[in-house]
Amino acid sequence: MSPEARRRQIMESAAELMVSTGNSGCTLEQVAQAAGISKPLIYKYFPRREDLIEEMLSRELAELNGRGLDSIDTEVPFEKIVRSTVARSLRYYHDRGPILRLLSTDPAITTLKRKPNRTSWSSAFQFLVRRSVEHYGVPESVAVITSIMILNAPIYSMASLRRRDVDIDEAIEVWSEFIIGGWRALEARFGDPDAR
Repeated sequence: MSPEARRRQIMESAAELMVSTGNSGCTLEQVAQAAGISKPLIYKYFPRREDLIEEMLSRELAELNGRGLDSIDTEVPFEKIVRSTVARSLRYYHDRGPILRLLSTDPAITTLKRKPNRTSWSSAFQFLVRRSVEHYGVPESVAVITSIMILNAPIYSMASLRRRDVDIDEAIEVWSEFIIGGWRALEARFGDPDAR
């Protein structure tokens, strides 16, 4: 097995172990056993448990955040961007949310989780604020509140949706309509037609 494939195998085994136990506090020895490898081999790849957790979290955040919102053509309708972004994000949280939640709350790396995520979150936040102000003519303060809520709600609600066996496609459609309808209502209430 190549070194990169072995790293992936170890991280996937750790993820499966954490999700099955509902706890990110497993030891490297437990992960080695779950991966079917020796203790010395796991320490070769991850000298400390924190190294494994940090790399797993970085990988998850890179997958989630690699959306490139700033590179989207300004001619693409904003509501189309919202729908496609909601679909990608909710599908990710549906499939990988349990491990992301466990990793992001692990006390060993609470301070580390902000480093890889901050730039991407900030970029998505700034994009949403800018485009909602442009598209709906709402004041920036309204766009800030809305964007913070839109970006943070999915990860906190997906676990409940999964427990209730909600269809992911229906959740995507409902959340997209909720966001777009909410912005339209805010446009009617706070929008400045001359600002658009």
